[in-house]
Amino acid sequence: MQADCHNRMPGIIGRAALKAAGQTLVAAALLVCSTLGLSAQAPVAGLGVHLVEDQGQASAALVIDLAEEVTYRTELLSGPDRILIDLDRVVFMGGPGRMTGKSAGPVSGFRAGLFMAGQSRIVIDLSRPAMVDRVDIVRQGRIARLVVMIRATSVETFAAQARLDATARAARRMEPVSQPVLRADSRPLVVIDPGHGGIDTGASGAKGEAEKDIVLAVARVARDILVKSGKITVELTRDDDRFIALSERVRFARSRQAALFISLHADSLVGEGDVRGASVYTLSDRASDATAARAAEKENRADLLAGAEIDEGTRGSVDNVLSDLARRETRLFTQLAAREAVGALRSLSLLHKTPMRSAGFRVLTAPDVPSILIELGYLSNSEDVSSLASPDGQARLGRALAAAIETFFEQHGQIKRE
Repeated sequence: MQADCHNRMPGIIGRAALKAAGQTLVAAALLVCSTLGLSAQAPVAGLGVHLVEDQGQASAALVIDLAEEVTYRTELLSGPDRILIDLDRVVFMGGPGRMTGKSAGPVSGFRAGLFMAGQSRIVIDLSRPAMVDRVDIVRQGRIARLVVMIRATSVETFAAQARLDATARAARRMEPVSQPVLRADSRPLVVIDPGHGGIDTGASGAKGEAEKDIVLAVARVARDILVKSGKITVELTRDDDRFIALSERVRFARSRQAALFISLHADSLVGEGDVRGASVYTLSDRASDATAARAAEKENRADLLAGAEIDEGTRGSVDNVLSDLARRETRLFTQLAAREAVGALRSLSLLHKTPMRSAGFRVLTAPDVPSILIELGYLSNSEDVSSLASPDGQARLGRALAAAIETFFEQHGQIKRE
């Protein structure tokens, strides 16, 4: 597969780009090929995105530099008003999900990054209703420049087009319901969910530390330890840098009949740099405190920020599932898992002053899977971020998480205590 990628390298990133970037860019492109498992349809490098104001406040142009021409799709989303541009096979070499831009014309900002395997997305936030007026492809040497002209329009025109795009989007989603994964393995399965990913970076530290990278590193450490022990099977909702909708994370755990679901996050509080430490959350229709309510609201907006529609089956579903969660077994095991997580984090002296909390997190709404969300710390706190962003700190957290999971299943009676 790497040989195929290397042979196609000029088509992936262009000979001029190869000469300019040298071995670093070659290695990056090979890594992309390996990570995404693509050889016949090799990924195309996204070389940059910038916004240009055109004719005052009435219009703007988004310029996307690519190594070669690709197929693309544009559509509108309302509530809030946004323009989406999906680019097939594109991987932004500058850092998936970290490419952002300032305002121009009717555009208040944009972000670009990997949305799913084989597709990147650009989400354009609008300060007033606007539409894609036209898209031009301009060749400059080996660069294919996609110029997207965005022009202000009326509220009525925008709403009408957004409804048409919503209808087309619904038609594309008409797929057979996936069947539950049949498990022959009698060992308990834990699903670890590294939050965010792809275009959705999550919180960030002062030096650009990304939540999505930190939680994935911790999840991998915990998984590797548990797999090595052989007592528990482990699956990650994502093992690379891709976006996954909140509802899909829940479905992932339920379809695999998971015995435990743990979602990992790392928050950031603007203007509250003294707040630090880890917290463990369980689902509740009423938040335990104001901070918990803010955390749930922020995490529940992940789909919105990534340009994905909120699944109507889970929006406001906390009330609907509370009766199921109130079942003695599920509620008991959820609380047990939360306590074990708090105990493991306490051993590292990493706890928030209020470590046990609850709120209406959409990712915790599986009624038949004990589910907890762990905020590993705050990227807005210098001490927390120093630990969270270091390989040693991530390894300590991963080991603590693995130990908590094993203890949970020991007390559950699903594995034997050594």
